[in-house]
Amino acid sequence: MAFFMSLGMSLVMVSVNVGVHAFPWIWLRSWAVGFLIALPLSIILPMFLMRVASKANIR
Repeated sequence: MAFFMSLGMSLVMVSVNVGVHAFPWIWLRSWAVGFLIALPLSIILPMFLMRVASKANIR
């Protein structure tokens, strides 16, 4: 999920901000950075939120 989300978000952000000039290289770099941030967050954040919800007794 993190793979496709970072892929789509970086594609849209780069195309809006840069246009088509040197698009593939800028997009690949942007995607790599986005994926490196999205993957750990998609693993760690749900576990943290489950702990918070269980302490608050929300299910």
